[in-house]
Amino acid sequence: MPEFFIETCMKLTNDFSSHLRELNKLLGTDYAIISNIDNQDYEVLAIESKFDFINPGDHLEIQNTYCNQVLETNNTVTYAQVSSIKGMVRHPVYTSMQLEAYIGEPLRKDGRVIGTLNFSGYERKNPDFTKDEINKVKALARTIETNLE
Repeated sequence: MPEFFIETCMKLTNDFSSHLRELNKLLGTDYAIISNIDNQDYEVLAIESKFDFINPGDHLEIQNTYCNQVLETNNTVTYAQVSSIKGMVRHPVYTSMQLEAYIGEPLRKDGRVIGTLNFSGYERKNPDFTKDEINKVKALARTIETNLE
């Protein structure tokens, strides 16, 4: 792995692991991820989870992630219960991991999406993500953006 990548992962993990862990707990999700998106490549830069299914440095094709919708809309995306959304039950993330709840926020640099801050969980989000929860995810994303410059 390139030295810059290793340093970026370590810095993000050191700087934001407690924030990711706290927000993961507040949202009731199982995964908190900071990703980098370059063309069709989705790369995990930092993660907080009690599971080791996903790790820093993992690469996926963006279309095989829930974050693809964040990239396409350039906006926050939430799913409270993926299994209730027709067409989503065949999504690669759902078929491989059965992640029900998801919230993703774009990370931007110079006006373009360069990654996401996202949270996902095995249990449906009930009630749906609240405005306050969405605002907390957005606020952390803006803080992360300033650290990526």
